[in-house]
Amino acid sequence: MLTDGELVQAARRGQKGAFTALMTRHQSAARSFARRLSADPGEADDIAQDAFVFAWSNLHRLRAPERFKSWLLGAVLNTARSRMRSRARRRARDGAWLDAAPQAAQAPGEAAVTAVQLFQALSLDQRAALALCHGEGWSHAEAAEMLGQPLGTVKSNIRRAKEKLRTLLGEP
Repeated sequence: MLTDGELVQAARRGQKGAFTALMTRHQSAARSFARRLSADPGEADDIAQDAFVFAWSNLHRLRAPERFKSWLLGAVLNTARSRMRSRARRRARDGAWLDAAPQAAQAPGEAAVTAVQLFQALSLDQRAALALCHGEGWSHAEAAEMLGQPLGTVKSNIRRAKEKLRTLLGEP
């Protein structure tokens, strides 16, 4: 089985199927990370797809081909950030400050807050750090490198995310 670095080099040379192999290998991780960043599964899939398009278009810029997965997940994060900025601009322009979607009626005994709602209460940087370290099992150092942030910032984002989640859940 070829390594990511070998597949990147083959794709750069125009070998058919090399980039497809990279997509197949990393599609699950990209979609999983995107779903942790966006509450809407459809949008998360679009984010992952856009990240792969970016990766294909910019494969020649990848300095360390063996780090393709980290680079791809960085593209997922940047795509999510870009979409959030666009959505914020659109809301400001249209004057729609609150989501217009009606809230579903809650069944008796159902939890007042879902995990998705809790996760969406965090900042994007907090979600990304938490998703990488606790959802994907990356070390703090690996997440810091992928996010392009200092190690202390990643650790702070995780700590703040956990504190906020505890507060939202009413835990001490």
